Amino acid sequence: MKKRVLGLAALLLAANLAHAEAQQPTSKVVVYISPYEYTNEIKLWHFMKDYWFAQGPLVEPVLTKTLSAKLGETVVCEAGVTGNVLLWVQPKMFYNPHMRNFYGTIKATVYTGAGKAIASYTGESRYSGDLDILPANTVQATYDLAIQQVADKMQADPAIKKLIDEGIASSESYTPCAMIALLPGLRTP
Repeated sequence: MKKRVLGLAALLLAANLAHAEAQQPTSKVVVYISPYEYTNEIKLWHFMKDYWFAQGPLVEPVLTKTLSAKLGETVVCEAGVTGNVLLWVQPKMFYNPHMRNFYGTIKATVYTGAGKAIASYTGESRYSGDLDILPANTVQATYDLAIQQVADKMQADPAIKKLIDEGIASSESYTPCAMIALLPGLRTP
């Protein structure tokens, strides 16, 4: 009985010490894309041929490349990853077959590393192209234009720029990026 009590006390002490250490972010910007964007395909309609695609796999490489170039080290959310800034990206795509234009929208909600929503930005783009000729490349180019708008808006905000560079206060703890879907968004007045 005495050994069990000592073992339990040692375990609780070790857990408290491990929890007391300040957690460090693993990246400056962590991008969260809903699993829905990887599993549910959307359809772009054309007169003769339709194009079905999942948005997640097409937007992910464009996001990491563009945001890394503009904001610094950017990674896509995986289990246990934390960052100075958490970014929830919601892509949308539309194709107008009459005008042969792709219309892309990226809605990005910015959270601090502690999980507090601080801003929301929308980037919109229009890209001329044909659905019959390499549609995946055209979709990625359309998303890239929208993501560049979002990144430019984030760069122009001094509070977000400071948060990316310095992180959150030492009194706050970092939130894993996978928790974004459970966090409250921005409150509209």
